[in-house]
Amino acid sequence: MRALPSLGILGATVSLAFATGPAAAREPVLEADAAVLQQAREIAGVVVESRTMRPIAGAQVVIDGTSNGTVTDVSGRFRLGNVPAGEFSLRVVMIGYSTVVQTVSAGATDVRIELSESAIALDEVIVTGTVGGQQRRAIGNSVSTVNVVDALEQSAARDVSSLLNGRAPGVTISQGSGRIGSGPTIQVRGRSTMSLDSEPIIYIDGVRMYNDVNSGPPAGGLAAQGARSASRLGDINPDDIESIEVIKGPAAATIYGTEAANGVIQIITKKGASGAARWTGRIEQGAVTFRNAADRIPTNFFLNEAGEVEGWNGVRQEEERGTPIYTTGHHQAYNLSVAGGQNLLRYYVSGTLNDTEGVEPNNYERRFSGHVNLDIAASEKLDISTSLHVVRSNTHLGTDVGISPLFTMLFGSPAFFPTSRGFYAMPPEVPQTLHDNIQDINRYTGGITFNHRPASWYSQRLVVGIDYTADDSRALERFAPPEMAPFTAAVGGPTAAFGRIAQALRNSTIFTGDFAGTFTFDLSPSINSATSFGAQFVRKDLRASTLGGTIFPAPGVETVSATAIKLDPTQTVLVNTTLGVYGQQQFGWNDRLFLTGALRIDNNSAFGEDFDFVVYPKVSASWVVSEEPFWNVGFVDALKLRAAYGQSGQQPDAFAALRTLTSAPRGNGTSGVTPQSFGNPDLKPERGTEIELGFETALFNRLSLDFTYFNKRTKDAIIERETAPSGGFPGNQFVNVGEISNRGVELAAVLQALTRDNLAIEIGGNIATNDDKVEDLGELPFLADGGLQRHAVGYPIGGFWARRVVSADRDPNTHAVSNILCDGGPGNDPVPCPQAPQVYLGRVTPSLTGAVFANITIVNRVTLHGLVDFQDGHKRYNVADWGRCGAVIPVCEAIYRPEKYSTLYLAGISPVALSNAVEGAFIQDASFAKLREISATWRIPEQLLGRVGMSAASLTLAGRNLATWTSYGGLDPESRNPGAGGVDQAVTPQLTQFVATLNFSF
Repeated sequence: MRALPSLGILGATVSLAFATGPAAAREPVLEADAAVLQQAREIAGVVVESRTMRPIAGAQVVIDGTSNGTVTDVSGRFRLGNVPAGEFSLRVVMIGYSTVVQTVSAGATDVRIELSESAIALDEVIVTGTVGGQQRRAIGNSVSTVNVVDALEQSAARDVSSLLNGRAPGVTISQGSGRIGSGPTIQVRGRSTMSLDSEPIIYIDGVRMYNDVNSGPPAGGLAAQGARSASRLGDINPDDIESIEVIKGPAAATIYGTEAANGVIQIITKKGASGAARWTGRIEQGAVTFRNAADRIPTNFFLNEAGEVEGWNGVRQEEERGTPIYTTGHHQAYNLSVAGGQNLLRYYVSGTLNDTEGVEPNNYERRFSGHVNLDIAASEKLDISTSLHVVRSNTHLGTDVGISPLFTMLFGSPAFFPTSRGFYAMPPEVPQTLHDNIQDINRYTGGITFNHRPASWYSQRLVVGIDYTADDSRALERFAPPEMAPFTAAVGGPTAAFGRIAQALRNSTIFTGDFAGTFTFDLSPSINSATSFGAQFVRKDLRASTLGGTIFPAPGVETVSATAIKLDPTQTVLVNTTLGVYGQQQFGWNDRLFLTGALRIDNNSAFGEDFDFVVYPKVSASWVVSEEPFWNVGFVDALKLRAAYGQSGQQPDAFAALRTLTSAPRGNGTSGVTPQSFGNPDLKPERGTEIELGFETALFNRLSLDFTYFNKRTKDAIIERETAPSGGFPGNQFVNVGEISNRGVELAAVLQALTRDNLAIEIGGNIATNDDKVEDLGELPFLADGGLQRHAVGYPIGGFWARRVVSADRDPNTHAVSNILCDGGPGNDPVPCPQAPQVYLGRVTPSLTGAVFANITIVNRVTLHGLVDFQDGHKRYNVADWGRCGAVIPVCEAIYRPEKYSTLYLAGISPVALSNAVEGAFIQDASFAKLREISATWRIPEQLLGRVGMSAASLTLAGRNLATWTSYGGLDPESRNPGAGGVDQAVTPQLTQFVATLNFSF
């Protein structure tokens, strides 16, 4: 008997196949005569967990060979209509549970299917780019899957990146700013490029989506400082997501070709189900706080008029005067969805309102998102699925890095700034009132998928979609009232009090076309073959216009057209197209040994004119050893070995290969052009080659392990090299001269520590390492990466390099330091700091990441959840400390109470060190562990719900970012300036959230 693949990725899969003889078991029955149709009946029942009898939601029920299907509701119940008379074999497959086959008859309405927990789910269907996906048992590379429904209930996460954090080994989330509306960067298996984007590519229901991670207002005023921190991944509503799959590295991503070297994230949204309409809702109410702000923001020190050391803390001062800088923000969200359908049509419709206030008045977000999925059975051989996601948001990002309340506190002192209550340049109400970074988003992501089965041995799929984002971002400094005007003028000049604005209008469009076909044959009773082929078309059209002006005529006027002095407008258009074709052949032996080979050929419009196409190969193997007849290891319930080799690429920037000119007005007022970019006609993509080895196993029916070792090498790495002035084109040229290596291990484990009827305890976690290194830069020994970071041969990508104090003498009475010497470099003695070279001090990307979690279920009603994630082996440049210890204003404690600090640190902040750019003391260990999530969920008894017409409901109390353990000297080791690598200067730390959530269905 052969069942169709699951309609979903997570949740149970229930397949029905006619059990009327051998022939019927081999091929689905596609037609029924009128007499049988007249006898159509229903099948209904419930899917439960065998130990606790807890209902299992999300079970997909489908009759083999047809589009007649349904999904179990939150009570685990399902109902199928229009079922012909006869007996059926029900196959139930659920991630984390053993497969169950059960025989039922048409007309049965009390079917009960019990699933037992299993440590690994080899029958889970994974989206791989081929038609219908593949079962996990057949895949030779690592794929991480996140059950979003469960994760959202546990975590109260507000976006996709928060759901991924700590749940997928090898996926590093760098949070950056904690401001409402900000977004993190994502890296899969570390960093493998020096000059190109290191973000994975993202698909939602097969449609490529735009994922800018530094979105926000343009530069043009104080308000814009630090505001480019939004991520377009935050536009996707987690309530509409069923699962997320992370495909890691070239060995897994070959079929996606160019741009897939950094991994692929697949977002699969919820689908409808046959049957009566099922309504589900979600209500959130919560609080957002800056936890322990007065203790975390350092106290500044100064000498009062009596020459005594006195402390000043801006947070405490403002609280005592009744004007607190930070308040408790309010979060609220409302979601309502309906799913259902009959016969030929299934639907899922959802709408969500989010309204979140930050801890400052100029930081808040309001967002509406709507989602519609329709599944149409056009015929017995053709299914059509449509997906539409709509987002409308208004975000006020506040201000980081520059003149913000946090900045003015970190560098404030009553001795230096008596007129602004001790705050640097201006009191906090000035930037909170006048400075605003606004982003309005209108986004539409839509796609249509045709699944066609013209024959039992051939199926094909076509996906066509578009992702369109309209972005209106404004950096605004309002017209200052008289009481605030002197402060703005002191910082921005005499006209600053009249305000200014910089505005960016962006339209980003990505078109996706994806065709795939698969031939399946049984070459013998034990060997089957699947031959797949396909073509993919991705076109990115990015358009932006920037304009601005200064001096508003009056308060309340905030448009560019109203300004007295207009800034020169700019306009850019970037169009990039990728066209690729691939072929893949897979052989399976007895459904336990699988060999796969694939080849992809790509061309991209960013390649040089002398480079036509690139070829990416892939080979993988998967062997379910535990299902072999010779296997007789009792405590090993399942064991799968896997290996993969593959290549994928990273394209250059859109115009990196082209020689370009730019406009330049002539002296006589006529238009002209001037050289802009030299170009490189030989430019080709970066090519990543990866070998991956691993296994997945289940032990003692309690413990699951998933282990992977990867070794990746990127050749033809692109760097920017300065062009010769004699060539006539200034600036830099992109060239392929670099080589990078990266290797590491990933391990995920889940232990069912206790499995009793009234108490269940699950403990798990994951850990991952990555060790990236620059292997070659052509003739260059190193390449600057801005500030104190550089790419150096033999060292990690973008590592920190600075002068570092290694010895000094200290007066035991005055604590004055002298005879300061710095590191002379590898193999050299210490030298005076003015003659010292910059030495390697650490890496930017964590070399070790992971998480541990625990779930405790009590009497099947109460579930307690906690998750701690950690990052280790990396550094941050604490610019705030550098400025506070004398580079900007001397307010740090070490200056006034040196007895509390080490000799080397005092030497590192001494005038001698600061005047000679000795900054090693501020390159600080950013390792941390954070209590990221903690929650308690109560499933409300059904007898209480019947009175209000609900079928199921639960109440969850959750907290996020509750504690941090670190030796980092700044506010938060996760803080990072937008687009500035490992630099931290006055960035808002991760805010603490408490959320109460009511989930219900009826």
